Amino acid sequence: MEITAPKGISASAEQVFDLLLQESVTDVFNGVLGKIGGQALLDAIRMHSSLEARDFPRKPDLLDQALEVLLGSTAKVLERRILKTLAAKTSIGVAPLESDQFDFASEVEAAKKQFLRRKQAGSHPPRLE
Repeated sequence: MEITAPKGISASAEQVFDLLLQESVTDVFNGVLGKIGGQALLDAIRMHSSLEARDFPRKPDLLDQALEVLLGSTAKVLERRILKTLAAKTSIGVAPLESDQFDFASEVEAAKKQFLRRKQAGSHPPRLE
């Protein structure tokens, strides 16, 4: 799944989102599993899927698949926490996910679009009429 910025969005806003997602993943892994366990999970993801942390924003579907292979249904718990942490870091106010069935990659894409829209709206000077 390729996520691209709408026209008028600076690359730096995309980079900020990408870093916030990477931080969210690392924070959740370390917070839930401890620093050693979090690093072990990142290493296992890298070995299983060849994904590096910098790849997570561009390939959230592969992160989802790797987590599901490594953790089974427990992956959804971590993914929900990642999304909640990301929402807090980006101030996007994502609604809580109540369903057991949700698509992590789609939720990341929606969060990114909302973040970029807010950044785009905030970058325009107010119009006087």
